[in-house]
Amino acid sequence: MAPHAKGVHHMAFITRDMEATVQFYTEVMNFPLVVTLHLPKDDPFPGITWGDLSDKKHYFFDCGNGDRIAFFTWSALSEQYAESGAGHHIAFALQTEKELDDARDYLESKGIEVSPVINHFFCKSIYFKDPNGIHLEYSVYLEPCTPEQPFLQDENPVPSAQRILGNKQDQYLLRYAPGSASTGPQAEAEVRAK
Repeated sequence: MAPHAKGVHHMAFITRDMEATVQFYTEVMNFPLVVTLHLPKDDPFPGITWGDLSDKKHYFFDCGNGDRIAFFTWSALSEQYAESGAGHHIAFALQTEKELDDARDYLESKGIEVSPVINHFFCKSIYFKDPNGIHLEYSVYLEPCTPEQPFLQDENPVPSAQRILGNKQDQYLLRYAPGSASTGPQAEAEVRAK
C-alpha cells in the first residue's frame, strides 16, 4: 500500500549566511529554532542526497502545525542563487518507524531506488528521487524537536542561535564522536534512537 504522508516533515534550503538566516526566521518570521546540527568533516551521506554535506551546519525552524523549514550552510553560491532555486530536498512526514519501513518496501516495489533507513538520531529517513531528479525523503521524528525540547547537536552555533537558545544550548546539547554514544546530558536519546 502507498504511504500516506502526514504533511511536510521539512523542506531543506541552502544559505550562504546562517547567522542572517537565524535572525530572519526567528526574529522576523517568529519561527522557533528547534534543531541545530553540525555535520561531520566527511560527508555523512555520500550519494544519498545531492552535494557534499561535509562540515555543513543544518538548522531547522518550526513554521507551525508540526512542519519545519531547514537550511544547510553552502559557501559556494552566486549572489543570485535563490532566483535559480535554493531548494535542496523536501521531506514528507510519517508517524511511525513501521510506516517508514513500509514506505521503503512500497517504493522498491514500484522500481524506485531507495536509500537504506538513515538514523539521524532526531529522526529516521529514507531518500529517493522523483522522475525529475528532485530529491525526496520520508521521515519520522524520534525526538520532539520543539521550542520546549529542541534537538541541539551543533556545539558552536552561530551567534544568533546561541543568543536565542540561551541555557537550552547547555541543557539539550548532544555531543557525538564517530562510533560512540553521545556524551551529552541526554545520552539516552541517542540510545533510544538506535
